Amino acid sequence: MSTRRGRHAFAALGLLVATALAVTGCTAGASPKPTASSSTAAARTDATLRLGLAASPANLDFTTTGGAAIFQALMGNVYEGLLRLDQGGKVAPLLATGYTVSRDGLTYDFTLREGVKFSDGSPFDAAAVKFSLERVKTWKANTPGNLAALDHVEVVSPTEVKVVLSTPDATVPFWLAGPLGAMFSPTAVGSLATKAVGTGPFTVASYQTGVKLVLTRNDAYWGAKALVKQVDLDYFADASAAANAMRSGGVDALYQSEAYDQLASFANDPRFVVTTGSTQGVVVLSMNEANPALADVRVRQAISHAIDKKAVVAAATGGFATELNGPAVPTDPYYVRSDEPYPYDPSQAKQLLADAGVTGLNLTFTVPNRPYAQAISQVVQQDLAAVGITATLQTQEFPAVWVDKTLTQHQFDLTVVNHVEPRNVTNYGNPSYYWSYSNPVVEKDFAAAKAATDEDAYITHMTDAVQAIIKDAAGVWLYNPPNVVVSTPAVHGMPTDDLGVGIGLAGVSVTG
Repeated sequence: MSTRRGRHAFAALGLLVATALAVTGCTAGASPKPTASSSTAAARTDATLRLGLAASPANLDFTTTGGAAIFQALMGNVYEGLLRLDQGGKVAPLLATGYTVSRDGLTYDFTLREGVKFSDGSPFDAAAVKFSLERVKTWKANTPGNLAALDHVEVVSPTEVKVVLSTPDATVPFWLAGPLGAMFSPTAVGSLATKAVGTGPFTVASYQTGVKLVLTRNDAYWGAKALVKQVDLDYFADASAAANAMRSGGVDALYQSEAYDQLASFANDPRFVVTTGSTQGVVVLSMNEANPALADVRVRQAISHAIDKKAVVAAATGGFATELNGPAVPTDPYYVRSDEPYPYDPSQAKQLLADAGVTGLNLTFTVPNRPYAQAISQVVQQDLAAVGITATLQTQEFPAVWVDKTLTQHQFDLTVVNHVEPRNVTNYGNPSYYWSYSNPVVEKDFAAAKAATDEDAYITHMTDAVQAIIKDAAGVWLYNPPNVVVSTPAVHGMPTDDLGVGIGLAGVSVTG
């Protein structure tokens, strides 16, 4: 089979999967449909939910360790913030019962819930809020710069705090609703990598690195108790192994399943329910502009034109994803809906390389050992070779090695990864981020968006920034992956959409 015929076969598989899901009623945004038996069965409060996931946490400390797998497991389950994102993506109260904002936009006055305690028995109060938020400036990972406007926190009383900014920033409530807003016990931060102490509905019972994270219900939780006694988060480096565990009864559900080639069979099997929802993920081929060759926009544009995104989506997801033309996702309010600015055009790629005076370009392509990234790397390597660029593949363990070598030390020319955190486009405003992209105009637009006092002005400045980033070809934005959940009919309440701030599992139940 030729390469092109192979790619068409992948696309046909994607159509088959989509058709199967449509026939069974498992469409985007749908909720699991209970069977007749499960709809009348009572939820078991002593049940264990066994959930299969892909990328595993390197440790339990998301303040110093990059990668979304840590807060995906812990936020909303073990750790909580003053605010949260509801299922519609809107900011809502959590450990705060509400807040007001001063006219100048510099002071957020929060009223706190009373009687809340951390799982180690220490009190959650205004002092803990001050400790947690002022500590963000010391974080080493997960974009603490998004709260750079936070100047200090004033303790008014045990149940009231004022969060004071150095400059107005309309995005502060959004970031406080995610990992940056996590509340920590002042007495428990000495061992965050191995021990997680929060106010949430679960506590961490154990973690075997890369294998299993066990959560147990926090019966002293201040709010509604978790519906299951225990959650086993089982991690699978291989999508097929995860699918086999699902079929054999080793897990009750798969979250963000990457077994795209098996979704049709799951959807047509009455033993399983398949749902698809949205994610905040941006799968991007990043180019390290610290490399002088990649600092030339014509070379980056050439690489963009050289890559066949349809073939990438087919190879990595069986066609089961949304192609992206820029660094934002369709659910972002500043998503630019336009034609592909760099359509697949090898001839144009060659011309741009010639214009830049570049021949025989050799690049190191560091690739996480995730199934989607491995599939993408094969297509990209082939497409780049077709225009005269040699991409030497280096597979790296994810997250440990990739986070250390590529994300932290910037030892790469090309890489590909799924950025799952919400509104991650703002990383392009940080010249120190791993891709070394710098544009003062973009940084100015991001700053203006933060300082905006109304939604329209915020969207305008963010859209201008996104368009400038696209013009600069700062990355090759490949696709927005769906949130695919496969479960047994006994599992109810699994979140359909992934908001990028943690998988809330307290409302998930198991019947039968």
